[in-house]
Amino acid sequence: MRLRLAGSKRIQPMLVPAALLAIAGCAGSGEGLDANGRPIGEGGSDGGSNGGPPGGPPPATGEFRQIQDTIFTPVCTNCHAGAAAPLGLRLDEANSYAMLVNVPSVQVPALQRVTPGDPDASYLVQKIEGRAAVGARMPLGGPPLPQSSIDLVRQWIAQGAPPATAGLAEQLQPPRVVSTVPAEGEECPTPSTLTIVFSHPVDAALASADTFQLHASGGDGSFAEGNEIQVPLASVEVSLVNPTVVTLTPRGALAAETYRITISGSGAVALADVDGRVLDGDDDGTPGGDFHATFTVTEGTP
Repeated sequence: MRLRLAGSKRIQPMLVPAALLAIAGCAGSGEGLDANGRPIGEGGSDGGSNGGPPGGPPPATGEFRQIQDTIFTPVCTNCHAGAAAPLGLRLDEANSYAMLVNVPSVQVPALQRVTPGDPDASYLVQKIEGRAAVGARMPLGGPPLPQSSIDLVRQWIAQGAPPATAGLAEQLQPPRVVSTVPAEGEECPTPSTLTIVFSHPVDAALASADTFQLHASGGDGSFAEGNEIQVPLASVEVSLVNPTVVTLTPRGALAAETYRITISGSGAVALADVDGRVLDGDDDGTPGGDFHATFTVTEGTP
């Protein structure tokens, strides 16, 4: 079992405003960051509180909510949602940010889907502008996005591709699971990795086989008979560029079976966010309780 932080060429701002301001000026593969992706020292790249470029304005945070509400949800999720999402790119509200920012494109792995600060190098922009080297212009089979929508995406990326700012109520709540891929109840071909998105940045020191477990049902599709089999995990990775995202990699390919992800929010070792708040695993608004998500692999190793 190993614990690794997934690095990237650029560091992406986080969801919690205080962390957002501190992280926005950092870049690199993790140098100068602690285990949770927080910068060592204070101030942004200009020595000020906004963490932005010298003399520049602080990054805007409203555009991504507008992009989600006016482009991704009404247009893109007609195809890019659920287990059948093309190339695994899910653009629903729960998953879009984690699937885009600093994530390599499947069609052109040398390019990130969204490269913060560089719209021209972002594969998402190339696809919606119709200048990508591979495949057709997006939205596929429909009219091109209006220039005003393309400009909105470009502006968001140019400003560092910040996430939507969480409301005050969300910030004050304990961390919770926003989504899992595969999702609860989903049927899918065997996945190589499992992704969990949280509402707050996760404490990397607590992300391990003690807090994340994967079990197979034992062939009966149920987890109440006591014949479940624990599936070894090769790694539990907290993303360095977006520490609200945790990736689980099974040690071997998953066979056709029903599986359950369990995340500990109680007991001797419980998952917490970077501020020490314990996971609200049962989503009742208070810290504590384990989280469970069940999915079925329909095409796996024999």
